[in-house]
Amino acid sequence: MTKYPQDEFDQVPETSDRQGVHRATLAAPKAGGLGLIILAAGLALAVGVLSFFVLPLLGAGGPASPAVSAGPAAAAATSAAPEAEPAAQSASAEPVEEPAETDAGKPETKSAEPTEAAAPDTPEVPAGADKSDPVLVLNGTAVAGLGSDVSATVSANGWQVAGVDNWTGSTLASSVIFYNPGQQANAEELSALLNIGDVRQTGPGEISDGLTVVLGPGFQS
Repeated sequence: MTKYPQDEFDQVPETSDRQGVHRATLAAPKAGGLGLIILAAGLALAVGVLSFFVLPLLGAGGPASPAVSAGPAAAAATSAAPEAEPAAQSASAEPVEEPAETDAGKPETKSAEPTEAAAPDTPEVPAGADKSDPVLVLNGTAVAGLGSDVSATVSANGWQVAGVDNWTGSTLASSVIFYNPGQQANAEELSALLNIGDVRQTGPGEISDGLTVVLGPGFQS
């Protein structure tokens, strides 16, 4: 028996003139030819790798780098850029002071000269005032203790208080300060301190030897 299955060529008529029918044997590929193909492919791959990685490093080919192809103009522009940047930074670092806006929407101008603080509203001491001149405080109102409160204010201002008592004279419409001749400056200073506008001169020793403050209706300490 053969190793091939039977087909139409195996059925040969007995009377046929055909003789010696054989099936051609296929020639196997030679091993030497396949090895040459593999070797050629390996060489081609090695040449490609060499030209891709090694030749650019040696400067033998490949695209030129941007720094080389750009030329001197690009190098000059690159070197000039860092010099311009510090100037821009220094210009932007300086703060710009904007004028403050007032309620009316207009810029408020600031004066370079400092404004002086307003002096407290204190009464001016007349020239020649002598606080060692004794002061007598008399209460001519129905407010108990008002004379003591006023005497404490006068004493705290540096005056010498001679005493505190009630007014026994005629009823006054308002508070009055009586003074003897030569005591007008002292009377005006007490008038400014106690806010008493009625200042009157009397005869020497008519009421007291010094200044006399009579508290009348409506006085507020």
